[in-house]
Amino acid sequence: MSAVTVQGPVERGRSPRWVEVPGGGTRTFGTCACGACPWDLPIDGEPDFRGAVAAEGGVWWITNLSDHEPLFVADVDHPGEATAVRPGGRVPFGFDMAIVTPARRPGRVSVTVFAAVSEVTPPVVRRCPAIRPEVPQLDPEARYFAVLAALCERRGPVAPTSADIAARLRMSARAVDAHIDYLVRKLEIPEPAIRRTGWKRMALIEHVRTHGLAGVGQLARTA
Repeated sequence: MSAVTVQGPVERGRSPRWVEVPGGGTRTFGTCACGACPWDLPIDGEPDFRGAVAAEGGVWWITNLSDHEPLFVADVDHPGEATAVRPGGRVPFGFDMAIVTPARRPGRVSVTVFAAVSEVTPPVVRRCPAIRPEVPQLDPEARYFAVLAALCERRGPVAPTSADIAARLRMSARAVDAHIDYLVRKLEIPEPAIRRTGWKRMALIEHVRTHGLAGVGQLARTA
């Protein structure tokens, strides 16, 4: 696995903090009562919610660094697939995207883990000049790509909502929002000066229209 992104809790009116875990690397998240321990992704409000995420061997791993609190790791695309990691335990996961919460208080705080797909090396063939080489590569087999395709298939004057996309792809609206957040960060789309409701969806549509990302139009017609 080339890299993993760990995103902190989403707070209204603020962009979430996040940290990249390079292939073969490890990053920590959480906090503790002493307040002096260094964390790659500090998490406020839950002193026994601590862990480490590593990207190794085609999967990512969660190590529970909490003293007493188990960590609950749930697949966002398939909520029924979930695992509890006991304190001190280390467990591998193959989920594309997962929510990590304290097992006994899941609604209080969480982090989201995005499993990044290895960058695709472009083949040495003629390519459409509309596809600019500096545009980050996206994996057409990834679930986030299906979200992007559904988003770009506009059937009216407004973009599909997260609920519209969720119903079409048979996933939760929360999962759609998380995939959209990942795409905005992956494609390095800047925040506008004034953030209106739905700006990320509209920005992604405009980005695809401008850069001509390969495969999106075809997938949108067939999804």
